[in-house]
Amino acid sequence: MTDYSLLQVYKKEQTGLLLMLFAGTGMLLFFYQSGLALRFIIAAVALTILYSIPLLPIRFLHFTRKAGVFKTFLLAFTWAYVTVIIPLQKSIFHLSGADFFVFTRRFLFMLMLCIIFDNRDKAMDKIRGLHSLATDLKPMMLNLLIYFIFAVLFISNFFYKQFGIHAWHSVGLQVSTLALLVVYFFSQKKQGYLFYYFIVDGMMLFSAIATFVAGI
Repeated sequence: MTDYSLLQVYKKEQTGLLLMLFAGTGMLLFFYQSGLALRFIIAAVALTILYSIPLLPIRFLHFTRKAGVFKTFLLAFTWAYVTVIIPLQKSIFHLSGADFFVFTRRFLFMLMLCIIFDNRDKAMDKIRGLHSLATDLKPMMLNLLIYFIFAVLFISNFFYKQFGIHAWHSVGLQVSTLALLVVYFFSQKKQGYLFYYFIVDGMMLFSAIATFVAGI
């Protein structure tokens, strides 16, 4: 893969950097209206930057591309942090039983989604020298990992009462879990961009809607 200087990266990725600038500006504007504690936003930004480092075409950062397993777990953790910890505004070490239940389930849910995308990008990642769970594990091991994560999500949901979760919320979580497994099965066949960006990515929205409807 071609290496670039910082100036070349800027010239090559001007559109992406411009979008990032707009996104950052919007984030700052809404941050001041949200009342969120700054430390949670800083942590989320740090996690996002940490995940992005292996993607940068800069030679002295290439060693980070070998952290395949860490990369996939980090992305799942970042999504769980942004969608659970930031709304709660609690330190991970101060989560209640129900908070921890939701956080761990969101992490595992996102880990399954990340593995689906890793599996799709496996061939291209190998060409670019990037590592992920899909590039580092054999297909059989990856399937076993998916089934293990699904089993943990499915079985743990039956203990919802111990964590103070309402029964209907538990139903919403279980429906999302089953839907995600179905999506994984479909992802084993060749699919286009619409499938990944509307169905697979849409699972995050589906999970939120299912939980919201269950709480009505």
